[in-house]
Amino acid sequence: MTINKVLCAFLAVAFACGSQAYAVDSDDLPGDTVWYLHADLAGMRSSESGRELYRWLDGEVFVEVNEETGIDIGRELERVTAFSADGPGVTIVFEGTLSQETKDKLMGMVALQGKFDPREHDGKAYFFAGEDDAESNTSDPLGNLQEAAFFSFAVPNKVLVSSSEGQMQELLRSGGKIVGSGGHKGALFVMTADKSFVQAGMRAEHFASDDGDDWNSNILRNTEQAALLVADRGGLLAVEAQLKSTDEMMARSIGSVINGLIGLQAFNSDIDPQIRTMISNTKVSVADAVLSISTVFDPAMLVQLLSD
Repeated sequence: MTINKVLCAFLAVAFACGSQAYAVDSDDLPGDTVWYLHADLAGMRSSESGRELYRWLDGEVFVEVNEETGIDIGRELERVTAFSADGPGVTIVFEGTLSQETKDKLMGMVALQGKFDPREHDGKAYFFAGEDDAESNTSDPLGNLQEAAFFSFAVPNKVLVSSSEGQMQELLRSGGKIVGSGGHKGALFVMTADKSFVQAGMRAEHFASDDGDDWNSNILRNTEQAALLVADRGGLLAVEAQLKSTDEMMARSIGSVINGLIGLQAFNSDIDPQIRTMISNTKVSVADAVLSISTVFDPAMLVQLLSD
């Protein structure tokens, strides 16, 4: 398994699915952020609603990383924060009490990727790994890390990864804190909760395709921003998504279609009763041009859906 596969595995954790003290908000993201995600694995492990989800991740994702690298993510990784911005490209901050053995393994994996160049900034060591110093301009969410990456263990209990050397040096100066701009006009909105497990968001224009004319493509073309939140609510899992549309009429049209689909499926006798209950509990609302979709369900049901 290459270092890039390890990064993809870590990010898959967040896309597959916190206490509030460890959540992110718009102040933690640059104003030109294209996409972001934050996963609180420690929060999942320590809560009733998140534990079932974490066990699924451990069996489906973490075990493969452990088998191929010997790195125990469940024991050492607590949180992942990642984003991509137009300027600095991709940035990932892993938080946890990584052992020296794990750091050595990661160093060895990176050294096998091609060029490996130790560097220093303000007395803190970081490393370049890749074929050359050219930074990728691909639109792939992880594309900036395909050809080159900078990483560092210099900040206690954090692994810093960036496709930009300037961003890496900024992270080293700030102690691994991402300097955001929550007051920036047009900044990505971020949903939060008292116990959030996963937060994610994106600017849809960077992911929409001009080639397709299907329903999904039309939604993306008419959506400015989208955000996702997976959180605890009274021992159950709450999932909420928000789409900021180009205009209120489009948001209401999408909401009407979703409500219609919910109404049709609520009486479908072929659907598992628990899933039918979850569908019936789904709420859809529109305020201005923002469409909100939310539901609450038993954590075991999510694991069942992910496993099918």
